[in-house]
Amino acid sequence: MSCVALFVVIGIFGYEKMCFVWHGVKIEATLEKDADTSLSVIKGVAAKAIHLTLNGREIFIDKEGNFYEVISTQPGYSVVTLSAEDKFGKKAEKKFEIVKEVDAPAIAFDNSEIIN
Repeated sequence: MSCVALFVVIGIFGYEKMCFVWHGVKIEATLEKDADTSLSVIKGVAAKAIHLTLNGREIFIDKEGNFYEVISTQPGYSVVTLSAEDKFGKKAEKKFEIVKEVDAPAIAFDNSEIIN
């Protein structure tokens, strides 16, 4: 009976220690927009990530997975994509959709007719 209990304890301990392999990388991020400028700040944690990209460009992460990046957002609709990968090849992605309004009215053209 004690052998069974020993194997159960070893199994639970092993599961707890190897759980990170099955769960993979996780991204927790926030996007803070400044209303006065075109700059936005994206910051957060990519737990267990060894490689992190922002719209395809690699960004710096520290040992704990923390990151902080200032980006410029253009007027209109844009998508900011964070992609992370852990040392086992598991990937995660987080997207932010940004709509930035412009003070000037929009003009659309349709067959030489101006629609306002």
